[in-house]
Amino acid sequence: MPTQKSRWLPVVIGLEISLVTLYALTVLRNGGEPHPLFDVNGFRTLPSWLQATQLFLIGALPLWLCLTYRNPKVPPSRSLLAFAGVFFLCAATDELFKLNILFNQHQLWKFIYLSVAAAAPILFHRDLVRLYHFHPKAMRLVGTGILIFLIGGFGLELFRRHIQEPHWYRFFGRWQFYQVDAIRTAFEEFGEMLGETLLLKGMISLAQKRQTTVSHSTSPKPYPASKI
Repeated sequence: MPTQKSRWLPVVIGLEISLVTLYALTVLRNGGEPHPLFDVNGFRTLPSWLQATQLFLIGALPLWLCLTYRNPKVPPSRSLLAFAGVFFLCAATDELFKLNILFNQHQLWKFIYLSVAAAAPILFHRDLVRLYHFHPKAMRLVGTGILIFLIGGFGLELFRRHIQEPHWYRFFGRWQFYQVDAIRTAFEEFGEMLGETLLLKGMISLAQKRQTTVSHSTSPKPYPASKI
């Protein structure tokens, strides 16, 4: 059973590598224009659909646990599940319809996401501590996923703005901007997708252990055998 539970993980990671590689190759081949099917910044492209699906699953899982909640003694709390469910379902909707591009508020959208994400450890620090003691391996996976996502989604964006653009000729010589930016964007999007995949894997592990623990705590205990 343990091998079956993780079988999808390398398949999804392989798909992510393939998509960002095809994006970068088509950009380099077409002089800066990606193939519409693989455009990581495009509307309803393959990378966009994949990320929207990942975010939907990450949001739907805690929301389902919240709606079927039992035994508050087993972490996490119902409020944390509701918070995570709503947050990631909103992110999935944003990714699917590209609301940040539609309203031309890309930086505002990132500020909102960062603010909400930064508030979560403050609002739910007791929940997070209990979850770490409950399933440390899954929580380390969740933390790693979040860290990779932040490095990909925000770190490489800062690199583009503060290093790549102002110091272009100093660092990259005669390379055309799109050549380096295609590689940087591929790593950025791969970091986001890989982070979401690891986050989903960790959350699935947490949900499985919670359901098992709740089932064991509510199952009727056998009566001891009577002594004759």
